[in-house]
Amino acid sequence: MAKRGQGGHGRPGARELGGGGPLRPIRRRDFLNGLLIGASGLYAGRLLGACSSGDGGESAPGVDAGTLPPGNDQWDAFSLCHALKDGQTWDLPAPSGALYDCIIIGSGISGLVAAWHLRRLGVDNLLVIDKDDPAGGVARSVTQDGITSALAAAYSVFPFNDELTQLYLDLGVATGVDADGVAIIDDKYLVKSPVNNVFANGVWTVDAWDAGMDSMPFAPNVINDLKAFRAEMGVMYDYVGADGQIGFNTPSDASTADAAIRALDQISLATFIANKGWDPAVATFFDRYARSAMGTTVDKVSAWGAINFLGSEFHPIMTQPGGNACYARLLVAKVGQERIITNAFVIRAIEEGGEVHVSSLENNVSVTRRASTVIYAAPRHVAKYVLPGLLAANRTESDSFVYSPYIVSNVHVSSTPQGLGYDNWVHDEDCFFTDFIVADWAGLADPANAPADRPNVLTVYAPLVAPDDRTNLLTMPFEYYEQRILDGLEHALPGVSGIITAIDLFRWGHPMLVSGPGFIFGPAREAAQAALGRISFAAADVDGLPAFENAVAAGYRAADEVHALL
Repeated sequence: MAKRGQGGHGRPGARELGGGGPLRPIRRRDFLNGLLIGASGLYAGRLLGACSSGDGGESAPGVDAGTLPPGNDQWDAFSLCHALKDGQTWDLPAPSGALYDCIIIGSGISGLVAAWHLRRLGVDNLLVIDKDDPAGGVARSVTQDGITSALAAAYSVFPFNDELTQLYLDLGVATGVDADGVAIIDDKYLVKSPVNNVFANGVWTVDAWDAGMDSMPFAPNVINDLKAFRAEMGVMYDYVGADGQIGFNTPSDASTADAAIRALDQISLATFIANKGWDPAVATFFDRYARSAMGTTVDKVSAWGAINFLGSEFHPIMTQPGGNACYARLLVAKVGQERIITNAFVIRAIEEGGEVHVSSLENNVSVTRRASTVIYAAPRHVAKYVLPGLLAANRTESDSFVYSPYIVSNVHVSSTPQGLGYDNWVHDEDCFFTDFIVADWAGLADPANAPADRPNVLTVYAPLVAPDDRTNLLTMPFEYYEQRILDGLEHALPGVSGIITAIDLFRWGHPMLVSGPGFIFGPAREAAQAALGRISFAAADVDGLPAFENAVAAGYRAADEVHALL
């Protein structure tokens, strides 16, 4: 899933979720994944658990709910979100209290990076407001039965610019830099091999994206073309333009302006592959990745965006158990918990009299605070409902922002299937999900040879790309999705059904920003970065890709913009 980088009523026998507080949204690497609206700081309320058949819910057609494992069914409490969109108003008090230098709306990675960077620049009089608790947005984890698993954003990539290196050094993820200025990453954060195993044509290939590529069950010409594709990603990763800028950077606008590279944003990844003369099977192979990482199909994703992702994926990736929640926790410690308010639903931020007044619902009470500046670090499609100034200025660029729904499922197993890697891809067009991660992999010194009898969690990523998938997400019963996940796992891992003890679902309505052809360097995305008076914009959305690294870049940029105002 955009993995570079969600309690309520459970089913009979469901265990309580713990270790992560109230659960909400998701995303890929960053998400991602994930409801990216969960990174917003905009929505109040708790995640509501949909009852399964045993608790009065409706069984899926043709499914005997009594034979399925217990579990939890969760989704974001969206009633206030939709009420805001539909025009509901609240009585808002006059602003009061001390004047903050900056209020940041949203405590996802971008909002936390903005707060961290402002503190580094000497701005301590700041406040972060978020609907969720704890902070972190889609960088969220949960601990159950002693196993910590990601709810969305699962990993990040090796730092490829100074801003990422600086962040990792300050958080202690990097222990220093070598003579060439390259970050030295603490070994515990580096994902151990094999990283990507692939199930295709009925067989598993170990480390299929790297050393195992020659062993995949494809025709020789397809393997040669897959190897050519991988080599091309390496060339793209190292590309430096005539302007001295690398080809694919964060922020996106810091990438080279070379016409041949920027033109890749005008075509899909499928078209890029076809133009190279490679077998169509190459596009089919990486369609699973496009869905998981970018929330759309290979023929609908920007080639520039997909290459940006994939060029990094063929280098070391980084994480800890629970995914990018580890970075969120480190950032919260740097920002200071006392500067973060959670369970607060921001409903309006408006510039008045040289200040910005931010109103939120907290325990059903309206509060309005004062700030010299604001950073809106939430999903862009919600901004026009929170910021009246956008519509007053005829700023409707967010109408061009498209999001796809997603399901993440934690499948509990009594023992760990052998022969897996960290991320395991199921290349079967009939399979409901694209891939699954072994939850404890990142915390083990030698995960490939760890004991098979250890209980574990398989975190399953199921991007939803069909036109009716968002409606289905809100209406189909728990058992419908549970059965589809079970079927896919049993197909790839025969006999696994016998060791599955529980399945938890996390349903997210708008988690993945879809970067279609022409979007990243198009007018809507570029306009969305422009400040609205004393309000600046962060979140990965305004950098065009649903990834941890883009969220970091957007946080840096917004903090620098606010610091200049202050």
